Amino acid sequence: MKIPLRLVERITEKITKELTEKEYIEAEDINQFRENILQIIKNAIQEEKDLEREAEELVEKHKHLLDEEDINFRTAVRKVKEKLAEERNIHLDPDDRMNQVAHKIKKYIEEDDSIEIFVHPNKIRRLVFAILKDLVREEREIDREVRSRIRSYSKKIYEGTTEWKILYNKIYEDILKRKGLI
Repeated sequence: MKIPLRLVERITEKITKELTEKEYIEAEDINQFRENILQIIKNAIQEEKDLEREAEELVEKHKHLLDEEDINFRTAVRKVKEKLAEERNIHLDPDDRMNQVAHKIKKYIEEDDSIEIFVHPNKIRRLVFAILKDLVREEREIDREVRSRIRSYSKKIYEGTTEWKILYNKIYEDILKRKGLI
């Protein structure tokens, strides 16, 4: 998940608003509640970034094996990342990952004594999951647009290269600015 902070903050605000306005929960300190939800989502994003970075470092460290076996760098990173994710119980499928984050939020709500719950906790999880799915959908749309723009270049730019990463980040940021997300 490569999600800008502004988008995460917007989703956090939506989760907080929906849960309180629908009277699913009541928090003694709504600002602290919002901050804790934000932190759970930020931690999930950071876990994925760390996973990606670690996978790239491991593949880079053993790059000589890629040449011997004629394996693509991105393919190797994906396989290593899948293995690391499995070991750490981090789901890589975006929908599964959002469900995992929704479970963490539900667990936080259930365990925090300063939050009163008025509905079954799974109803809370389902609502949070639906909101998080919107986040994933929006991020996928941005990612698709970025990749489409990169493919439209007359020069072939290969994914995983430094040039591709720089271009991807630049276009991604441009799209976020256009959408008012940064």
